[in-house]
Amino acid sequence: MDKDRIEPHVFVIFGATGDLTQRSLLPGLYNLAKSGKIDGKSIILGTARTDLNDQGFRQLARDAFKLANLTLDERMNRWVDESLFYQSIGEEKHEHFGILAERIKSLEDKFQLPGNRIFYLATPPIVFPHTIEMLGDVGLANSRGWTKIVVEKPFGRDLESAQSLNGLLHRWFNEPQIFRIDHYLGKETVQNLLVFRFANPIFESLWNRDRIHSVQISVAEDIGIGRRAGYYDRAGALRDMVQNHLTQLVTLVAMEVPVSLESDAIRAEKVKVLKSIAPIVDDEVVFGQYTRGKIGEREALGYLEESDINPNSRTETFIAMALDIANW
Repeated sequence: MDKDRIEPHVFVIFGATGDLTQRSLLPGLYNLAKSGKIDGKSIILGTARTDLNDQGFRQLARDAFKLANLTLDERMNRWVDESLFYQSIGEEKHEHFGILAERIKSLEDKFQLPGNRIFYLATPPIVFPHTIEMLGDVGLANSRGWTKIVVEKPFGRDLESAQSLNGLLHRWFNEPQIFRIDHYLGKETVQNLLVFRFANPIFESLWNRDRIHSVQISVAEDIGIGRRAGYYDRAGALRDMVQNHLTQLVTLVAMEVPVSLESDAIRAEKVKVLKSIAPIVDDEVVFGQYTRGKIGEREALGYLEESDINPNSRTETFIAMALDIANW
């Protein structure tokens, strides 16, 4: 099968009115439609607690495209009107998920889709267990086509909660159906790291401890927490950025050449890097919290001044740490 071919399906976004959907998912889906890979073949169904109709969600999508500097010509406007739909799940009770299941079936019948479904959990992690439980309980874990579930980071708060979440997923879904995703890996620069390293013999021959003293990875943002206070104040920069996004970058930078560029081979080399990291000591970790200042010419609030943040919060918004990796 052509790896670039995307089979017709219903793409269901939980958390469809949230920050991740507007900043990343909708622009990504726009690009897939623009390239013709899903245009006219697949349906996007947004769902959240927010009381919206189809037209409201389409306007939200148009606003997101505008913020991402994506233009809507006649063809793309038609795609928005014909392919984007919305179904509220209200208070997220069993009956609301039942209504969602009926809406999915209705759209599949209307557009003569084969029953392929993707459920993308772009919600706060505290909602993951309930959403997974409800999907299974109303019979959405399987269909007459294929069904996949995409779980965003952070995957659990600690080892125990991650194992519990994994167990719940396996109660309703088989492993090939489950995608534990880190959307950061979709960034073009991150994807280019593998090609930059392993397809270029000049760089790869120099990429070792004899010629590289150290590597610094910096992720600097010029925005505050926005509407993410409820999630961010429970997570902090360590859980929000380091244990997923930056750890992935560390493994891509430090891994040895995989036997192939297939996912299993790459994952095996990433695991070797993680096992090679020396224990982290307190003296090599710094936590911080942003205060009032300026972003360009614009005044910016301090973290404790942000809406819905506890004025006594000690949640970190900055973290720096040094890692020693034995394979280097």
